[in-house]
Amino acid sequence: MKVKRVNRYYCEYCKKSGCSARHMRHHEERCTMNPGRKCGMCGLIDAEQQPMETLLAVLPDPALFWKDWAFTYTAEIQKAVADLREIADGCPACILAALLQKGIPVGAIYDFNFREECDGVWARFNEEKYGEEPA
Repeated sequence: MKVKRVNRYYCEYCKKSGCSARHMRHHEERCTMNPGRKCGMCGLIDAEQQPMETLLAVLPDPALFWKDWAFTYTAEIQKAVADLREIADGCPACILAALLQKGIPVGAIYDFNFREECDGVWARFNEEKYGEEPA
């Protein structure tokens, strides 16, 4: 019988794990739960990354919006997300990181869809770099 021991590396901020130390170091550097994260998407959209403390200060305390086991979406949350979008220069990764770190359920935010916003960022990036519309 063969026995093989392998090292398993875990992110200090989220539950992600992997067998490659290099890969996990790269993940931790950009993890959305890392308060000191380095945003790779801000570079794509030529935006200046804002400190996480600045982004978190815009969002209200999520405990005020939990009613009967459901998160209540209000005009206050909608305005806070609009302010967050403006401060984050429209960077979807920074918006997502702020929502997650504040404890606001991302699925409860009606006017923020991470996938669609990332698709828009990549479409603009490809348009600028290659001068063509995505298929």
